[in-house]
Amino acid sequence: MKGLFGNHLFGAYPAPTSIILVVQFLVILPAKCSATAMFVFGDSLVDSGNNNFIGSIAKANFLPNGVDYPTHAPTGRFCNGKIIPDFLSDYMGASPILPILDPNAKGENLLRGANFASAGVGILDDTGAIFSRRLIMPQQFQLFQQYQRDVTLLIGEAGTKSLISKALFSFTVGGNDYINNYLLPFSTRAKKFTPPRYRQLLISTFREQLKKAYTLGARKVTVSNMGPIGCIPSQLAMSSQNGTCIPAVEQYATDFNSDLRVMLQELNRKLPGATFSYVNGYDMIMDYIKNPALYGFESSNKACCGQGAFNGLFVCTAVSSLCPNRSSYIFWDPFHPTDTVNTLIAKRIFTGPPSDISPVNVSKLLS
Repeated sequence: MKGLFGNHLFGAYPAPTSIILVVQFLVILPAKCSATAMFVFGDSLVDSGNNNFIGSIAKANFLPNGVDYPTHAPTGRFCNGKIIPDFLSDYMGASPILPILDPNAKGENLLRGANFASAGVGILDDTGAIFSRRLIMPQQFQLFQQYQRDVTLLIGEAGTKSLISKALFSFTVGGNDYINNYLLPFSTRAKKFTPPRYRQLLISTFREQLKKAYTLGARKVTVSNMGPIGCIPSQLAMSSQNGTCIPAVEQYATDFNSDLRVMLQELNRKLPGATFSYVNGYDMIMDYIKNPALYGFESSNKACCGQGAFNGLFVCTAVSSLCPNRSSYIFWDPFHPTDTVNTLIAKRIFTGPPSDISPVNVSKLLS
């Protein structure tokens, strides 16, 4: 949620994917590159099912989630189909990576990487506490270190170091730190921190997390900025009368993104051999919201699955109102994008210009 959209399930839950024919003709899929391992860290925008295996309230292991996934079954993804890492795996010529907590995430399956993301998490450890258990960022790193030990038993220390140094690392986190922390009515963070000080805390904490990833071997890294969390249906249902974005919440996202870009430029200067690419998910999503017809979307502010105003209340369940034309919606549920949007964003991350991802896109990052 936090991430492209943030979360709260926007990046986090319920904190942050089928394409209509028009869009199919607009999008030319990039050529696949040779298979490379991928490691995904973050929140519900990129969680492929880890929360299925922990006592978390933030789960998506029920229909209609997954209705358009290849198996037409719920997987734990907060989406009607595939999420961005799935499409990136397609472009990289590999099978989708498994959630690290999946019992099948062992043996040779680990050699293509793993997904450590968990719905509800943020940059800060206390973000998403309302969801009970979740894999906070320090725990995601601990699981990655265990992953390294397990893979070393398979291919040796030198082989593991080589695999990791060539792998794609992806971070999508941050939105929940607002939606499921700072903006909550009972937030202790809001009582202690002004918006600028809170943003500084997020950036400084995130900087240390990315430096930690570097010490663990990450060299090819994408970092998603915060999506337009003031435009997601959950926020509109609470604060918008006419379906327009909430300016105050949007300001949190744009200010954070400005500081994040500067921080990543700093890391690129100071950490030898590493490239941290800034993924401009905010502008991508705003492009779709402002120009829906250009991309074949009929609805730019209403969730396909939900209830209440803009289908923005609560989470998507079997009793929710469900749109019949899912590919024409930007938002799947009150917090997350459809797989149509996910495939468009993944394509732009993989082959897009600097306005989408800089200093280099994923295809160049891996080459």
